[in-house]
Amino acid sequence: MQDGVTKIIINSQVSAEGQSEDLKALAKLMNNEPVKLNKYFDYAQRRIKEINEDPEMREKIMLYETRMLEREQASGKAGYEQGKADAAKIILENQLNNGKTLEQATEFVRNLKLISDKELEKIIDLYK
Repeated sequence: MQDGVTKIIINSQVSAEGQSEDLKALAKLMNNEPVKLNKYFDYAQRRIKEINEDPEMREKIMLYETRMLEREQASGKAGYEQGKADAAKIILENQLNNGKTLEQATEFVRNLKLISDKELEKIIDLYK
């Protein structure tokens, strides 16, 4: 990449035929399939389960992903703003899926200050 970052893209949805056992296991792990290869994959599966069961940790990950999305979309103002709105909606949905009321979820998203209150109200209207 131009910024010196190396990105590796793995399409876990296609056949891993002919690939190493580690890469095949990684593709399974990415598809949320059980893997029994070695202690590293055992550890990864255990940590994924712990993170998925911890709503606070999931929120931290969502916020991190939101910030990464913002950075990637910073090249265009409209795309940047849409990215923040999309992220706010995902975080709101995640809060609702974790048992929060609409009011609690709204307050959580509002406190993140990703988008204006006016934009947040537009999203909230979708859930009323």
